Amino acid sequence: MHDSVHNRRGTSLKWESNGELAGADLRNILQRLKEVDPNAQGINQCDLTDRPNRD
Repeated sequence: MHDSVHNRRGTSLKWESNGELAGADLRNILQRLKEVDPNAQGINQCDLTDRPNRD
């Protein structure tokens, strides 16, 4: 019984005062998503390479 209570610790999400998901929880969710979805591998990356304008 003690194990089931311990496993549930820390399972509620925290929210910022502006309504956004707290940073630590957001990172945790994104990491878990990347672990199970191959299409989400680049979800936390930003491409800073120069690209020509598409005007």
